[in-house]
Amino acid sequence: MLEFDQIIAPLNRDKFLRDHWGKSFARMQGQADRFAGLFSWDELNTVLETHRLMPPRFKLFKDGQATDPMRYITPPHMGTPRLDSGGLAVCLAEGASLILNDVQEVSPRLRELMQVVQAALKTDTYANLYAAWHSQKAFDLHWDPQDSIILQISGKKRWKVYKPTRLYPLEDDLEKPVQPTGDPVWEGVMKEGDAIYIPRGWWHVVHPLNEPSLHLTVSLTPPKGIDLLGWAVSKLRSEAQVRADLPALQGEAAQAAQMKMLRGLLDEVLNDRAMTDFLGQWDANIGHTPHIRLPGSPYEQFSDISDGSLVRLATLNRLPLTPFGESFEFKAVNKFWTVPRTLIPALSQLHNARAVRVAELSATLESDSARADLKKSLAVLARSGVVLVENVA
Repeated sequence: MLEFDQIIAPLNRDKFLRDHWGKSFARMQGQADRFAGLFSWDELNTVLETHRLMPPRFKLFKDGQATDPMRYITPPHMGTPRLDSGGLAVCLAEGASLILNDVQEVSPRLRELMQVVQAALKTDTYANLYAAWHSQKAFDLHWDPQDSIILQISGKKRWKVYKPTRLYPLEDDLEKPVQPTGDPVWEGVMKEGDAIYIPRGWWHVVHPLNEPSLHLTVSLTPPKGIDLLGWAVSKLRSEAQVRADLPALQGEAAQAAQMKMLRGLLDEVLNDRAMTDFLGQWDANIGHTPHIRLPGSPYEQFSDISDGSLVRLATLNRLPLTPFGESFEFKAVNKFWTVPRTLIPALSQLHNARAVRVAELSATLESDSARADLKKSLAVLARSGVVLVENVA
């Protein structure tokens, strides 16, 4: 599996994070076979033949317009809608590009790649696949509301990339960016093994070059200031004064007093630790990967926890542990859990991306009693679905 440093080579990680991440375009040329093992044409054929993919998950676009799905999906009155391979071939022959969203959900290798990128950048990730054959572009000049790393797997495409005309635009922004009028910051051909990084809001247009082309767009959604503020407001829901009606029918003095109180509560939430706490919560809740281990898991999930047990988090990336008096608490499976401070060195090692042996977790604890408590806590969390037990030695 590719490591993040291999994806962005010849840039090193420090330079990428310092000079480009969230700031500016980057081009990263590589050997032709650098991304060849990620996804192949044969794999695409198999996915299309064996998965029932419907729009908008699977779609065709040509010159900025979506192709009518009725041209490549069998009609409902003919039974369950399925991919019409004849109609698909005709649409692609006419110049449409094929787009498969969230392709990591049908490819174990791409799922692992998303985990690598997610761990490096602490952001949710997903991958869309783009296939083209002729010269018609899929989309007109546009910008995306998320950052992207594009990996050219097979063939070539010509790109034009322009600077943003509105800094840090949002998908549901109050103002829409105007199209750029100047020259592109980069215009060139992406060949097999090449990669580029495009920050949110940077304009781009892509032209196929009359040959089979396959590229992967890894989309990245790092936390924004508006996310932090939304988190702060959500924390205030526990305050009765925030849930109360505003004094709309009272005078200015009452309204001023209410505003003073609300500002005070907001200041308390947005304290010096607020960003650290929010980013910890963000990291804990970014996209997890389902891990299914049948037929064994229905037996292993409720088995005794031993030093040889392998455990991982089920739906959390990490446990969002926060101080709670003399203990710590976290939210999972729609309830709050309280755990003693003595277990934090072990519980903080739990992760969704990798299973860890209980003996390794126990080694971080200072006493036999704490190690015994850890096994008991993991058993409770397993029976509630917070933790997956993958096998037992």
